Amino acid sequence: ERTPTSKTGDSILILEDTDRDGRADKVTHFLDDLNCPTGFQFFKDGLLVVQAPDLWFVRDTDGDGKGDWKERILMGLDSADSHHTANSVVYEPGGAILLSDGVFHRTNVETAAGPVRNTDGAIFRFEPLTGRFETYVSYGFANPHGRAFDTWGNDIITDATGNNTYFGPAFSGRIDYPAKHPKMKTIWDRPSRPSAGSTIITSTHFPDEFWGNYLNPNCIGFQGIYRVKLVDDGSGIQGERQPDLLSSSDRNFRPIDTSVGPDGAIYLLDWHNPLIGHLQSHLRDSNRDHVHGRIYRVTHEGRPLAQPPPIEGQPIPALLELLKRRENQIRNLAKIELSKHDSAKVIAAAKTWAAALDRHAPDYPHHLTEALWLHQWHNVVDVDLLQRLLRSPDANARAAATRVLCYWRDRVPDALALLRRQAADENPRVRLHAVRAASFFPKVEATEVALAATKLPIDYYLDYTIGETLRQLRPHWRKSIGDGDMVAGGDPASLRYLLRTLTVPELLKMP
Repeated sequence: ERTPTSKTGDSILILEDTDRDGRADKVTHFLDDLNCPTGFQFFKDGLLVVQAPDLWFVRDTDGDGKGDWKERILMGLDSADSHHTANSVVYEPGGAILLSDGVFHRTNVETAAGPVRNTDGAIFRFEPLTGRFETYVSYGFANPHGRAFDTWGNDIITDATGNNTYFGPAFSGRIDYPAKHPKMKTIWDRPSRPSAGSTIITSTHFPDEFWGNYLNPNCIGFQGIYRVKLVDDGSGIQGERQPDLLSSSDRNFRPIDTSVGPDGAIYLLDWHNPLIGHLQSHLRDSNRDHVHGRIYRVTHEGRPLAQPPPIEGQPIPALLELLKRRENQIRNLAKIELSKHDSAKVIAAAKTWAAALDRHAPDYPHHLTEALWLHQWHNVVDVDLLQRLLRSPDANARAAATRVLCYWRDRVPDALALLRRQAADENPRVRLHAVRAASFFPKVEATEVALAATKLPIDYYLDYTIGETLRQLRPHWRKSIGDGDMVAGGDPASLRYLLRTLTVPELLKMP
């Protein structure tokens, strides 16, 4: 962080292991003289960089590894406290990025669709190609630094301060500012706090029992990284603690983030600092360590590393083939590389690739879902492909497609009718995604989608999401009932579900 007397600023560095011995031996300064950047993500031929109050797109136009062109693409992110500033820029599988605000912040971002305002903690969603910026989760977070998407696009969100981890789809429906979603249960009982970042392991280098596990680094009560197995919990997900990935007796060991590389190794950031509080000690306390931070590379002894596939500069057909890979990180890197190519050419090739897929392959539903996500990444709506996946025999694919329908809702004919069908799906997670999507439609007809999901067994997460969608839609259905209109076909059970969400004073005003 810059001080009034500092001569140089912060940097974004490229570390390379040129001789493949597992240690970085080359450093390139991609960007210098920054003032407390708090997150970045690859985008096309450069980076999206958060330096509040702005989000910048910085490009390397001549391929020398240095940013030489930049454009401010967002402004208005609160910069009052770097401890809480927008950070942890993470891609969802369809190409939008998520970034977060912490408590005590007041963010106001002007967009083409109007201002987006937030008070205290929240997660935002931004589509770099369309410029759409919106609140993704409005909740009583302290610092929601941790988030990761699994293979099917389900997001796991961790609030750093308390190390509380949540099933993202259940509370990411629309709720108008300044409202916040109410308390939701966590997916596992964490033994310690806080946790500043998270990752889901997809690595052929580690044993099979590590696949899909959630990594949860802790830096105060426990100096190490918890490992959590994720399993279905009705419409949601729950975590089961596994043996820890690692721990340290060094009380200054401060693991704050993890990621999996293309070689399957796990890379770990160690802040390594005796003082980590932002108020307990003076900002200029000499015990604050500015020189001993480090990055560890964690491998599994006796197992071969994965061979990273060529990605940079590869032609479109070769990159499309990488979408068949099981590793989340490789598929993401392939889509980032595809974003450098002309979208029309990418989509044309993707249609040919999807048509040639083996329909009998076990991973066929996921390959086809990747084709749908690629369309979303390039902002090209394909209703036929979407319809196929909405009716896929694989429930995970149907849920993922329902989420895409939510974000294509203004460009897909009869979107509400499609969602109502999804809300009656036999799978509870598909129903949850349909109910979540209904919250984005400011009309009484969306109420029918949420109520359709009540006709089948309802679990904790479904009940939560139905309740929140009905709360968001309350002005519309409440007026209809008050005007004597037929809501939910006059079904008594549905009306009871609606009326139970009203307070006694509200009920007393009803006819």
